[in-house]
Amino acid sequence: MIKNASNVISGFKSALAQADIGQLRSTIEHEAQPAPHRPHSLPRGKCAVYVFSLSQSWGSECPAGPDRVIKVGKAGLLSNARFQSQHYNPNSAGSTVAGSLIRSRILWPYLGVVTDLVPENVGEWIRQTVDRDNFYMDAADESLLRLFEIYLCGTLGSVLEGSESQNTSSKRSGLNKEEA
Repeated sequence: MIKNASNVISGFKSALAQADIGQLRSTIEHEAQPAPHRPHSLPRGKCAVYVFSLSQSWGSECPAGPDRVIKVGKAGLLSNARFQSQHYNPNSAGSTVAGSLIRSRILWPYLGVVTDLVPENVGEWIRQTVDRDNFYMDAADESLLRLFEIYLCGTLGSVLEGSESQNTSSKRSGLNKEEA
């Protein structure tokens, strides 16, 4: 769970001003969903950036630690399925929390995964052990959605960001780690 969401939001506003690349027209609203959480619909007229992180109870039992961010994502105004359900099903879309977890088995000991995660149980594992923070932006600010996602990935760090995509591109190119 993000401990001080208001600092994260003000940091983003400050970064926008310093970089001179945009300005928010409305406020960013924060919603905390501690584990076990229940995904819900994207509010009408809103887009969102969301953060999945290990819960206090789960994280205190594993090397990653509590509140460790595992994935950051975004959903535009017309992306309710992405926001509400796709991250819990590894077969629903590319780059979901569920799919990234299944493909990143090397990280399971770090994340405290003690059972095999398979398509049938990974969604429930996420709901039970992972907190979710949602940051809502009005339609007027949808053009800043990707920048906010980048800002959160960079400032919070994310265990699963890029893990399987980097591995896949190295395989395709035939490069090993030393050559890449």
